[in-house]
Amino acid sequence: MLILTGLRVLQEKQDNYKRFRILGNVSAKINIWDNLNFATRADYDLGNNVQQNFVPSTAGGGLFVAPPQKATGAYNTGNYYSWLNENVLTYNKSINDHNFDALVGYTTQRYMTQGGWLSKTDFPNDDIPWLSAGATVTASGSNTASWTIESLIARLNYDYKGKYLVSAAMRRDGSSRFGADKKWGSFPSVSVGWLVSNEDFLRDHPTISMLKLRASYGLVGNNNIGNYTSIAMMGTTNYVFGGALSQGLSITSLGNTLLSWEKTDQWDIGFDLSLFQNRINLHYDYYHKVTDGMLYPVELPRASGFSAISTNVGAFKFWGHELSVDANIMNRGDFTWNSDFNISFNRNEVVKLGTNDTPIGGYSNQGDFNRTQVGHPIGQFYGYIFDGVYMNQAEFDSQPKHISSKVGTARMKDLNNDGVIDIDDRTFLGDPNPDFIFGFNNTFRYKSWDLGILFTGSVGAKTMAATFENIENLDGVFNMRKEMLQMWRSEEDPGNGQVPRTLTGTTELYRFNNSRWVFDADYLNLKNITIGKTFEFKSDYIRSLRVYGSVQEAFLWTKYPYANPEVSTSGINPLSLGIDQTAYPIPRTYTIGLNVGF
Repeated sequence: MLILTGLRVLQEKQDNYKRFRILGNVSAKINIWDNLNFATRADYDLGNNVQQNFVPSTAGGGLFVAPPQKATGAYNTGNYYSWLNENVLTYNKSINDHNFDALVGYTTQRYMTQGGWLSKTDFPNDDIPWLSAGATVTASGSNTASWTIESLIARLNYDYKGKYLVSAAMRRDGSSRFGADKKWGSFPSVSVGWLVSNEDFLRDHPTISMLKLRASYGLVGNNNIGNYTSIAMMGTTNYVFGGALSQGLSITSLGNTLLSWEKTDQWDIGFDLSLFQNRINLHYDYYHKVTDGMLYPVELPRASGFSAISTNVGAFKFWGHELSVDANIMNRGDFTWNSDFNISFNRNEVVKLGTNDTPIGGYSNQGDFNRTQVGHPIGQFYGYIFDGVYMNQAEFDSQPKHISSKVGTARMKDLNNDGVIDIDDRTFLGDPNPDFIFGFNNTFRYKSWDLGILFTGSVGAKTMAATFENIENLDGVFNMRKEMLQMWRSEEDPGNGQVPRTLTGTTELYRFNNSRWVFDADYLNLKNITIGKTFEFKSDYIRSLRVYGSVQEAFLWTKYPYANPEVSTSGINPLSLGIDQTAYPIPRTYTIGLNVGF
């Protein structure tokens, strides 16, 4: 029997993907009267993609299913278009020391996508990957989706003597994604600033070049809930009529005409400070925001025939500090050195979930890695605390046990002290959100040479190597980590005390989400190195030419033992961050380029 390996899949599976895209825009500006101007802009984005997939019989299979399997092929195609139109009227006026800047506008955007797919099997052999050779259609279909948004915007800026600044804005947005009764939302904002350095008592200060204090408040909306969530959806359903199987339609999800904008209430305070004739510049912000009316699926009684309905329930709190410093460290003759440093401390807390504060996630022992719960940060890891192996009979007799436990099997902590290891002993295992993140950029110039070096880093986050669920599986259905060779075999040969025995019926607890899979994800990344040289020309055609080379992801320092400490299988979904299920590692990229100035 062939053993399915990642190498075989990489070598034999065909997955060809082609993408075509066109971007375009046109704009115009008209001066109507003195300081009254009108500007319009239209953007267009058109794309098409085609994917051809073929898995030969020798690379097919999966959990408990070894190759060879039937060869499969698929052909997927899709296209989309998006257009955006913006129309803005602006007016500015100064009356003595009073300065006004007003804006009103209208914007609209539409997006539409269409797709189709076809899958086949029963190919005569592995040599012909084209769908025409497949005898049996296993799946086919097509879909389409679209959304539109319209916005009315207005803004007024005012300052007095360039020292006292006020800005007020209002926008009213309408989205096709919401219920018929709640498509529109109003979102005001206001900000104030005081340019203290323009006051007489600070105007000629020898150290402080500029000092500005500022504060702001605003309400913003979110409509990213997918398309047609507010509408009851229909799906094909088979039923028996006249003794024969017939195809019909049934409601597959409930609609909610009251579904509306998720709103975030936020205020900020901060300052900007420049020292020593602007050689050092500091920027600081503290923010606090509350997201209310979170777009969230609320569970329904099973008797309703539906599991959930999307509605505006749930609230989250976010706050944090952001600091940045940029400095001209050295400027001597032909040599200059400029640096930029920024650091952010971000925190969050779940305030409300649904009508009964029911947690999101963390219900299953396997595959359900994150839990979002009131009073905790969003999306923390959830599971058992690994406590080694029952090394001998005496340990087994004296310790709490799982229903599957035997001497030599995995042991988890009994957190509720009831003498039994079960689902009630799970807890929070770590936070995928870092304590702080930072960046440090340096630019050096010497005559015609330039050098840029960028570092980024993160401290305090955790990452869950959830692939351990498979590569530490003791049932023999996957390739395993070499550490599994140090398993418990007997009291005389107990292994390393971290890997249990392989006795049938005793291995499931070792596969449950647990603290053994959670690692520190601190890192320092030399993100980019760029070096270049510029040549100046005295020519009517070419003014300058710059040759450069760069390396992206040059070096990574981390204790995380696998490819990428920033990995997140679910992307930026805050409910399921930090899960590593062998996502593709970030490549190191070498670039050589040429910039020409005419």
